[in-house]
Amino acid sequence: MPQTDGTAEPPPDTSQPAGPPAPPVHALLREDDFDHSACLLELTLLGADYDEPPPVSDPHERDCGVDRPVLLRKPLPGIEIPGGALMRCDMARHLAHWLRDFVRPAAALLPGQPRLTALEPGTTYQCRATVGNDGESLSEHAFGNAFDIAAFRFDGGLRLPVQPRRDNGDQQEAFQRAVRGAACLHFTTVLGPGANAAHDDHLHLDIKARRGGYRLCQ
Repeated sequence: MPQTDGTAEPPPDTSQPAGPPAPPVHALLREDDFDHSACLLELTLLGADYDEPPPVSDPHERDCGVDRPVLLRKPLPGIEIPGGALMRCDMARHLAHWLRDFVRPAAALLPGQPRLTALEPGTTYQCRATVGNDGESLSEHAFGNAFDIAAFRFDGGLRLPVQPRRDNGDQQEAFQRAVRGAACLHFTTVLGPGANAAHDDHLHLDIKARRGGYRLCQ
């Protein structure tokens, strides 16, 4: 009969050894060489003005960052983003197509047919949590997947801020409604005035991937 000193032996360790940590989100979103080159070529053919800055990351939040960013100064010829906007190339491509296919034609229906000359940016790349979820998940801004528009500027000095427009029936309201609705064809998230208080002064556009291609348009 085996001798014992009266102390219980610890149970055997049946846990599996921990594997390596998962890659940060920004690394999972990194485009391969072919897709990135194809996206840059498309931007060039659209006439965009952009730079390719070094990768960006955040020392305090490992998931934040953009591995292959573009600094977009003009998504289309003649349409400026003052100061430029840092984003992933795919976000820049969707922005350029939306402007070309919907926003410019809608502007041509405003009184005097003004020419769109600039997008006033709100938040571009920023390592932060999603607004309204108590910090439980990171915003698409943290990955270069989002761009906020505070106002549209036109030649002749016309400026249309994004703001609540309470069914006053004018063409400025019609323009904001039209371009916002059309944005849902290019972006997977579109939030603006009326969605919540945090979006009453800008139009939030992003390309967040969701199951089944679901789009959030509010």
